[in-house]
Parts: sequence; structure tokens; C-alpha cells
Amino acid sequence: MFDLVPLLLFLLVPVVVGELILLFVLFGFFRKHNTKPGWRQVLMINAASAVVILICASLGGEFYYRYVYDTTDGFAYTKVSQKWFKRHCVYNNSGCRDNVAYLLEPKAGKRRISFLGDSFTEGHGVKNVEDRFVNLIRAKHPEWEIHALAKIGHDTGNEIETLKDGQAAGYKFDVVVLVYCLNDMTDISTETTTINRDLFSEAASHNWLLENSYFFEMLYYRAKVARNPRVSGIFSTMREEYNGALWEVQKTRLKTIQDLVQANGGRLAVVTFPFLNLEGPAYQFEPVHRQLDQFWRESGVPHLDLHPVFATEPPGKITVNPYDAHPNEYAHALAAKKIDQFLTELLAQPPSKHP
Repeated sequence: MFDLVPLLLFLLVPVVVGELILLFVLFGFFRKHNTKPGWRQVLMINAASAVVILICASLGGEFYYRYVYDTTDGFAYTKVSQKWFKRHCVYNNSGCRDNVAYLLEPKAGKRRISFLGDSFTEGHGVKNVEDRFVNLIRAKHPEWEIHALAKIGHDTGNEIETLKDGQAAGYKFDVVVLVYCLNDMTDISTETTTINRDLFSEAASHNWLLENSYFFEMLYYRAKVARNPRVSGIFSTMREEYNGALWEVQKTRLKTIQDLVQANGGRLAVVTFPFLNLEGPAYQFEPVHRQLDQFWRESGVPHLDLHPVFATEPPGKITVNPYDAHPNEYAHALAAKKIDQFLTELLAQPPSKHP
């Protein structure tokens, strides 16, 4: 547990100080009255010591998670995560996380690259937006106008609405890159919806301690996620959904994205991210990657699969932290390099005549 050592330090210091103060007070009391503690006094001293330890440890944990701990969790639900977003995220005129404004019309002489995605594209867990793959590519290609049409929690259904909203507002499409994550069917998956309801339906606001404490709220949700048997089986469920009726629905929705882009004068390309926390020799989603690649190939849509880029990287090196499987700065840099090469080659080619 990557935060265990600093947390223990923040728990230990106030506990030691509190115990020393307690011993000093008790020593002064018994010395003043020139008496030795009996068994009742010993029990009271132990009880007082336990209370002091609990209070001081709670204060230390609260200070650590409220003022020191500065990262995200995968669900972006805790106060710690919400604090992180307020501290590190700035949103532009289009409501997207970025440090440049988005215009409806592309600037003269520039190609427009619009990345359409979710938290991976927004840069969940990446403190400096310039370390996100979108901005890394922008810095390398000032001749391109690059936008990140991305929101945390968006799935394919939300992305379809983003395209429709952009069309209605007069946003001009050029190259639209769908940044696909394997959980983008979440909005039509009953199982995933059930998991989210199980985890978060009992809002912390019903409990005064959870509502006001960073420390106890963090412990509460970590324990709740760890105890939920549905969470441990969610990846197997997602893999099975790509072989069932949901995949047929998803193919129709992905075709809708392609049609919307092309109908508005744009060209669709796709970049697929793997589940970074599962990467390794036993990665179970390789068949899904092949399935997606075949679908896009048959649809005439250029497709970049990033699984080979991350396959040899240990999950701890490419994710934000053990509780957040989003790509970290190193992973964004790896992705940016490959996506840059993909787009450079794509823009050098004429559009496909595929119907």
C-alpha cells in the first residue's frame, strides 16, 4: 500500500505526543498525592490511554488525508479526490479540462484533431494538464489544433451526445479520434450499474462522521470496495459482455459515432486503451482487443491499439496509484508517442472511401 508508510508516520507522531502528555499528567498527579495507583486506577489509565491513542491517531489520519495526501481514487468519489480536482483541474469555455479555449471554427491553415473520450483523455490523476497525452501531442505539433472533448465518467452514449451537441452548436469536425476504453459499455451494462449503486447508493452524507472526515470516509469506501464481491468479478463480467447481446448494441452505437462524424465532414479514427491494472502475461482482454480491431477494420476506420505499448510494463509503473488504474504521466508519455506517430501517418493518407 503506497500510502501506508506516510500515513503511519502521521498516525504515530500525534499518538506518541499524546501518550507522553498523558504520562506526564498522571506522573504529576500521583507524585503530588504521593500515592501509587491501585488496580482501578490502572484500568482507568489504560482506558484513558486507549482513548488518547484513538483520538490522536484519528487527528493524524485526518491531517494527512485532508492536507498532505494529494492523489485520486478510481471512482473520483471521495473528498480526497474531489479536493484533488479542485486543486489541479481548470476547465475552459467548453467545459473541458484544458488551458486553451475551443473555437467552433478551426484556425486558418490548421488541421483540427478532436479527441473524444472519458477520464483517460481528460487526464484523471495527472496533476499538470501539460503531462496529458493530448497536450504532449499539441506541444509537438503547433500546426495542429487539438481539442479534448472528454469528461470523467463518459461512456459511448455520452460521447454520441457530445458529437450531437457539437453539431448543433456549429462545431466543425475534421479528424475526430475516439479514445476507447474497454469499459465504455458501462452505461448499458446492468451489472456495472448495480455495482455503482451498491457502492455509492448509501451516501456518506447520512453519517456525520463520514460527511465531515476525510480520513474515515477514505477508510469507509476502501473497505466497502474491498468487501464487495461484485467488484472482484467485474472484469470477468465485462469480458463476457463482449461476447453477448451488449456487444451487438455497442457495435450499433460505435457505428453511430462513425456516421455522425462523417455526416458532418469529419474523419473518424480510434485509439483503444487496455485495462492498465491488468497488464502482464495473464492479460485476459486480448481477445476483446482483436475483436475491436476487426470491427474497426471492417468499418474502414483507422485503429490504434495501445495494448502492445503497455503489455511489458508493470501496472504499478503505468497507473496513478494502487487505488486508481488511470494512466499516470509515464503512461501518457508512452501513449502520446504512439498516437503522434499514428496521427502523422493518418494525415498523410487520403481518407478511406469505405461506405
